[in-house]
Amino acid sequence: MKNILAELKERKIWRTLIAYPSVSFVLLQAVEFFINNYDLDARYLSATFIACIAFLPVALIWNWYHGETGHQDFRKAEIGAYGLFTLAAISLVAWFWLSTDRAAQSLASPAAPVRSIAVMPFLNPGEDAEVQYLCDGIAESLINWLSAQDSVKVSSKSASFHAREDTGSAMEIGERLGVDSVLQGKLERVGEQIVISASLVDARDGSQIWGERLMRPDSELLYLERNIVDAITAGLKIKVTHPESKLAASGGTDNPEAYEKYLRGHFLIQATEAGSIDEGLEELRAAIRLDPTFGLPYADIADALVQKIYYAIERSPELVGEAKTAAMSAVALAPESAEARAALAEIYAYFDFDWTAAEQTFDEAIALKPNSPVPYHRYSDFLWLTLRTTRALEMAKKAVELDPIDSSSLHAVGLSYLIAGEYDASAKAFGEWNRFHPQSTWSYVKYAVALSLNGQCDIAMERLATVRQMTKDEASMLRESWMALSYYICNEQALYARSRERLEANLAEDGVGDPMALIWLRIMDGDIDSGIDILQQAVQTRSDFVPFMKLLGLDIWGIEGFKTIGRDPRYIELVNSLNFPAVEN
Repeated sequence: MKNILAELKERKIWRTLIAYPSVSFVLLQAVEFFINNYDLDARYLSATFIACIAFLPVALIWNWYHGETGHQDFRKAEIGAYGLFTLAAISLVAWFWLSTDRAAQSLASPAAPVRSIAVMPFLNPGEDAEVQYLCDGIAESLINWLSAQDSVKVSSKSASFHAREDTGSAMEIGERLGVDSVLQGKLERVGEQIVISASLVDARDGSQIWGERLMRPDSELLYLERNIVDAITAGLKIKVTHPESKLAASGGTDNPEAYEKYLRGHFLIQATEAGSIDEGLEELRAAIRLDPTFGLPYADIADALVQKIYYAIERSPELVGEAKTAAMSAVALAPESAEARAALAEIYAYFDFDWTAAEQTFDEAIALKPNSPVPYHRYSDFLWLTLRTTRALEMAKKAVELDPIDSSSLHAVGLSYLIAGEYDASAKAFGEWNRFHPQSTWSYVKYAVALSLNGQCDIAMERLATVRQMTKDEASMLRESWMALSYYICNEQALYARSRERLEANLAEDGVGDPMALIWLRIMDGDIDSGIDILQQAVQTRSDFVPFMKLLGLDIWGIEGFKTIGRDPRYIELVNSLNFPAVEN
């Protein structure tokens, strides 16, 4: 025994016992990589493992005879042993290959490939308000990245986020959302570390495709997100559509602090409170200061400012100027961003009155991201403003098809039907908006107007009473004017008089007032001359109210004042001077 041990030591057999497993491990890792990334037969991994075991004696024999102090000449017995073990290896691999079904050896993959996924917002177990924007933002970024890939269908952000409170299993969530797989997880900030516990689950059988606990310093947030992207790519065997899309989940920046500022700003501007929107805008501006080449914050700034002006939250030449600059910068820095193109199209439509450029840019946005509802519902808004309701409905319905509960998409459907004079269909669409988004006061107001026009005044008044409660009986001039319209249509004279007093008081205090709110009030009162004066001033000052002018001459409102102004030569001349796109027949 001592002689054998001494011989083994002298021939340094230990080198093979250490080196051979290491080399085999590297080889197996390489084989697994090619299987995962090139969709090779998973049996190659097991076959390689069998071959590695079978060839271990060959390596030991070679080391015995050809170690530093061993014999260097090849002997017949040695060659025979090599042949015997090689034959044994080939036989074992062949037996395994022929007796094993390919599907049975799939690497943690389901029998049928996963073709769809829902990315749920990450849970915030500590209910920490300072990480909620990360929980939502990372999930939204992953949704956006996955939506750009042709090989997988992704549940919309609205659908996934609406199921935020769903306590069911991944299989139940998958069934409700109509997807094959579900990405779930939770996010916590521990000191200066971001910790994500995430799992990708096959919703058809509940099996886990991938699961991991990831931890990174908060200064490396975007790398944490990319780790998840890599895991999803490998787990679902996604073929990346564009080589540069590795950066898509982080929006094209390599500055972690800028990216975190962007996520926080993006989260805040989606609120309805002016204070949150302003705070979000400051975060987005800070992201740009940290990385002036980061395109997505510019797109968000342009979009947020357009919405502030659109909903009369705030108006000023400075805001319009910043919105234009931000939109153009977004397109220059992120030419592949559909959101950037949509924001620029809105600038052309609402501030430059360049209808042709707006149309072309909306088309470009849709071409860039045909699976996103955003460019469709934004284009729909432009189309119904210019009374092209058939095309507006087509775009709005496409947006709803992509995201059945998206707030802006449902709003676009409701208004398209309303402008077309289809009140019942409009009320149903706004009712869906109100049902899915009961926190939106505008969903109640627009629903109430559609109900009023449809002769359902009792329900309309109930909805407006709810708005009064939600807002503590306070409202912007624009929202108050829509409520006044509903009161007027339903002949609620006392409520209309109250709204009218509020609007007049606001005008007296402000000295300027919201032009849309004022002209609606003047037309409902039958003061056509004052209405024309407001319109003439709006055109001269290039007010953002101008794109809405064609709505005033419609018969759909059921109010004599609107019919009168629509026939007035001064109104007709103003509208013609703006060269709106031709109305469809």
